[in-house]
Amino acid sequence: MAVLEERRKRKRIALHWPIRLFRDSSSPSVESTTENLTSNGFYCISKEPFRLGERLECVIAIPMGSFGYAGSPVSLQCRVRVLRVENQSDGFGLGCYIEDYDLLTSSRETGGNGSAQPLF
Repeated sequence: MAVLEERRKRKRIALHWPIRLFRDSSSPSVESTTENLTSNGFYCISKEPFRLGERLECVIAIPMGSFGYAGSPVSLQCRVRVLRVENQSDGFGLGCYIEDYDLLTSSRETGGNGSAQPLF
């Protein structure tokens, strides 16, 4: 029996955290939930299609309850590139590479246009 070799260099963790994807400041955000994360990317299912190679801004809400703390979620604001797009029965599977990120520790986020918006 042949053994399939894992292509990925990073370990994937099945975490289901809220995420917002932004194309640009004039477009509404697309809400989703991560299926899994690595140290340099994530996979999620989107109701909206995205193009392979498309660059996006996103905000991943990290629930503090995941670490035994109460309070507002911490957010990771990322600049990502879409590396994989898969047709799914419930939307589009997106594999995204995180090119850069900033940790947002307040309970507010920027919505691509610099204006503050409520977090999820």
